[in-house]
Amino acid sequence: MTQTETGGCISRPFSFPAPPDTIWTMQNAFDGKELRRWRRAQEIKQDSLAETLGVTQASVSRWEQGQQAPSPHILRILEAMITGQGRTGLDGVLKRLIQSSRDSVHIVEDRSHRLLATSQTRLDEWQRQGTDLMGQSLWRYATEEIAAAEAALDDLGWWDDGIDCLAFPVQGRDGPPMRVKPQHVLWERIRLDDGSYGRLTTSIDGQAFDALPPSYRRHF
Repeated sequence: MTQTETGGCISRPFSFPAPPDTIWTMQNAFDGKELRRWRRAQEIKQDSLAETLGVTQASVSRWEQGQQAPSPHILRILEAMITGQGRTGLDGVLKRLIQSSRDSVHIVEDRSHRLLATSQTRLDEWQRQGTDLMGQSLWRYATEEIAAAEAALDDLGWWDDGIDCLAFPVQGRDGPPMRVKPQHVLWERIRLDDGSYGRLTTSIDGQAFDALPPSYRRHF
């Protein structure tokens, strides 16, 4: 798999089945100029598109200039918008993409850690049923590294839009209260429809972790 840059982060693309009639697929390279032409034709300002997608205006500008590509979940939301399937309810689009992903990925509410959506691969890792966890805070299952990362968010500027991506290794835990595999974790902060923020959590490999900008890599 190729590496994909996202608003400052580089992550592995989610393994979604590629829809046959999408604008951009995993086989077709993202075209920033095409995005700019569509946005202007729809009379959508950069800052408005950024707010809708839960990213910074600088990220949208970098996409359109060809300096980097959106992350896979943002690409799928853009595809839904361009094809007229996602003008509203983008949270639902994101949740469906996570649930259909073959990667270990889930999203929680950023402050409460309530589980909003998860892939089956993540549930298999946890050895839990989604019905047992959905809407529940996952904080009580945090490993030492996750707890240390959470404690560092204030100083890193997470709550003040200083950074919206953070990655770090987790040693894992094989027993109670929840199984967690050894992995590198990527956190991405995403604005949701109701104005709150979600934290997209993806398991990435060492190569993807090493490709991240140094300012986003931490060891706790």
